[in-house]
Amino acid sequence: METIRLNIAGREYPLRAPASEVENLRRAAATINDQFDAFKAQFNAEDPVDLLAMTALHLATRGQPKDQDKAASTEHIPEATRERMAEISTHLKHLLEV
Repeated sequence: METIRLNIAGREYPLRAPASEVENLRRAAATINDQFDAFKAQFNAEDPVDLLAMTALHLATRGQPKDQDKAASTEHIPEATRERMAEISTHLKHLLEV
């Protein structure tokens, strides 16, 4: 494990991470900072919480399939598997409502 310090949106965060993950963490922090700065310039915003929320949403949805792509992406899954997944999803939704 290595101890590193990452600067994200002007705040420093000390972390312990496996040596194999350090470079990935540094690149992730750089990506966050780049998007944060882009939103700051684009929207002339100063509130770091708003900017971090916008950055998080942007990065979390990047690469996700759009609604029309979701249907196409399940075509290769057997019908029985899709039905079972739907049952599990319904069951989980019911459990979370309680």
